[in-house]
Amino acid sequence: MLVGMRAFFLALAILLPPAFALADEATERYAPAQLSVAQDFLARARAAAERGDSGLAGKLAWQASLDARLAWGMTESQPLRAEAAQVGNAAHALIHRLAASP
Repeated sequence: MLVGMRAFFLALAILLPPAFALADEATERYAPAQLSVAQDFLARARAAAERGDSGLAGKLAWQASLDARLAWGMTESQPLRAEAAQVGNAAHALIHRLAASP
């Protein structure tokens, strides 16, 4: 029985690393869509700020920041990560601008 358990755990140890490596590849294809969601939230946040709805603008900017961070983490593509960082930074700037305004 002990030998069977050792073989099981050895097989598990051999098979798990490739499965974990595939998890990154599985999310990679969704990163552009996640970035698109972040960009949409940022555009909606800017529009809400223009209308003077700072409460809604702040919530939307926070969501844009979150989705940009998710997109950044889902990919290894440097151009996509740079774009996600740009959206995240713009969202943070809007949040700080809204917090500073009376």
